Amino acid sequence: MLNLDPAKTQAVADQTKQAFASLDGALVDTAHLTTAFLAAAQDSGLTAAESQRIILRIHESATKIIEGRSDMIRATALLTRCIEQSQHAVTAFGCPLGMDAPAQDDVQRHLTLVA
Repeated sequence: MLNLDPAKTQAVADQTKQAFASLDGALVDTAHLTTAFLAAAQDSGLTAAESQRIILRIHESATKIIEGRSDMIRATALLTRCIEQSQHAVTAFGCPLGMDAPAQDDVQRHLTLVA
């Protein structure tokens, strides 16, 4: 059984929620950048090939953010597994995956809203 400090465990849960918020914010910012670029590119004189290269790079950046978010889901599942193997197995720290989700990191999960 793991012996986890409740204050430090709560700090990890809080930082995990903040990491998801940051990733989601970065994804929103990338979507805004795409929209802003498309508006700026209209009648700018950029060729279709030039604008295509830029749009592709922005899209690839967004894809990496989404991949990073997926990695964070797997990391959060591993953190949840640690809680389940500790003296706090029945404690809800506000995990973004929800405490009712199984702790296997290969199982598809859905985020739950936490207050």
